[in-house]
Amino acid sequence: MNPVLSRRAALVLCLLGLAPMLSAAPKVGVLLKGRISFWTAVEKGSERAGQEFGAEIIVKAPLSEIDVAVQIRLLQALAAQGIDALVIAPCNEDTLAGPVAALAAKGVKVVVIDSPLAGKPIGPFVGTDQNAAGEAAGRLLANLIGDRDEVSLLRHTQTSVAAIQRETGAMAALRAVHPQLAIHNDVFASSEYGAEAAQAAFLLSKYPATKAIFASGSTGSMAMLNLLEKRKPAGSIKFVGGGANLNPEVAAALADGTMQGWLAQLPEDVGYKGVAAALALIAGQKVEPVIRTDFILVTRENLHDPRVQALLSN
Repeated sequence: MNPVLSRRAALVLCLLGLAPMLSAAPKVGVLLKGRISFWTAVEKGSERAGQEFGAEIIVKAPLSEIDVAVQIRLLQALAAQGIDALVIAPCNEDTLAGPVAALAAKGVKVVVIDSPLAGKPIGPFVGTDQNAAGEAAGRLLANLIGDRDEVSLLRHTQTSVAAIQRETGAMAALRAVHPQLAIHNDVFASSEYGAEAAQAAFLLSKYPATKAIFASGSTGSMAMLNLLEKRKPAGSIKFVGGGANLNPEVAAALADGTMQGWLAQLPEDVGYKGVAAALALIAGQKVEPVIRTDFILVTRENLHDPRVQALLSN
């Protein structure tokens, strides 16, 4: 590793409770869930950390988050490249647990990001408190509907632990305000690759009385937004979605009332802190078992706050 850490890198290590690490350049494999914008942002953060800390970063990802078998093959490919550490966002908490544990048993340091693995933790976890994020989205929707309204969840996938935690938090917050609320939660946006638009349309056809929707994944959120933009008047169905940072289309939808909330995660921070933690483990440093990254619930009211506007440039 470059013996001279940048001031920013040193600051991040300090914030994580890590001491400066001086060694030969390590090799870190970063295995992501897919290739949508959220994961490209995680990749960007991972590579930025590698550049600042002088590490070699090898990023791999399946085409889709439901390609669990492909992710396992990519894990094997990374192992064959002689990585010193693995930073992984597992597509499936159960299926990936065994292969990752086997790699750790060979001395490879492991950091899990975004979604935890099943069983006893193999290494530190880096990610958003997804349950709290979902609760924030649910509280917002709860304030926009009545006790007898119908609410639908456009869920992400059946295997994403992070999305399931968001959905669970949202439903708990909704029912805390409206105990008898009818919540439909049986439609998955990413049931297969590229199915989001069709699934969004299916949800509205299956539950035509829906008054509010929470979409728990970025691709499903954008598919539902594209559909709701065609409905008049804007905001006739209350809608909260979420994904990486903030994009101009979402900002416009919040401004004109088509969307009431956007749960913005900060995926670049997830990648950056994941690699920083992996490098600390390689250097023999102590790392906290859980390292949190932030989220921001963006609404029309806070859309022009400097911190929110900064998300548009990420």
